[in-house]
Amino acid sequence: MKKPKKICYYTDALNDDFAGTKITKRPLPENYKFVNKDPFSRFFSFFIYWIIAVPILFLPVKLIFGIKVKGRKNLKSVRRKGVFFYANHTQIVDAMLIQLYVAGPKRTYIVADQDATSIKGIRYLVKSLGCIPVPETKGEHEKFIDAISYRIKQKRGISIFPEAHIWPYSTHIRPFGDASFVYPSELGAPVVPVCVTYRQRKFFKNRKPAMTVHVGKPILPDMKISLMERKKELRQRVYDFMLDMSSENENEEYIAYVKAKKEGDDPL
Repeated sequence: MKKPKKICYYTDALNDDFAGTKITKRPLPENYKFVNKDPFSRFFSFFIYWIIAVPILFLPVKLIFGIKVKGRKNLKSVRRKGVFFYANHTQIVDAMLIQLYVAGPKRTYIVADQDATSIKGIRYLVKSLGCIPVPETKGEHEKFIDAISYRIKQKRGISIFPEAHIWPYSTHIRPFGDASFVYPSELGAPVVPVCVTYRQRKFFKNRKPAMTVHVGKPILPDMKISLMERKKELRQRVYDFMLDMSSENENEEYIAYVKAKKEGDDPL
């Protein structure tokens, strides 16, 4: 395995972000609708998603990142069900990764930080492409839960990145909690673990490594145990899958993430 091209130092594995987008977060308007049900909005969303975004982005993104998908056949049993996808977060294009190459033809929505809906002038477009912003107020939370439940009842997909922050080309799985697993735990919906690893390109070996997307078998919440136990179990099984995929498969380290030493730490 080659030496990494770059080293990034982090201090907090849970909260540090290396996306480099530098977006100023703007609060959602009080009248923000997490789901637009009027005919015009539904048609616009369908048109933007299926007629423009998917056809235009599919091939260029695949070629640029060298995307391969393994295990997609595991989705056969959940084709006609609402499903949650949980994946590690290593690229800005993760927002479309599951939509373009894993879930299709199932329409999939993405749970994302409100940074995604803060760019002036494109908030409506981002929502039409499938963004469901993470709530930050009690009122938003109620609408958010209703939106998640509505999409699952529609037999859609929901993409969640429990690591929360983007670490480009990261080859190890960061710690994450079980809070985001409350949604499938309450709804009894299947969970599909997804893990991205990186491989050396066969040609142009000096370029950035290519992406391999590993799709796991659906996991059903055990509705006989408590909600708290359900969340923990789902989180652990998804985390274990990600650890297995990141360690058992080729995972080319292009950027090394190293914890920065604090003053007073043992130099050894």
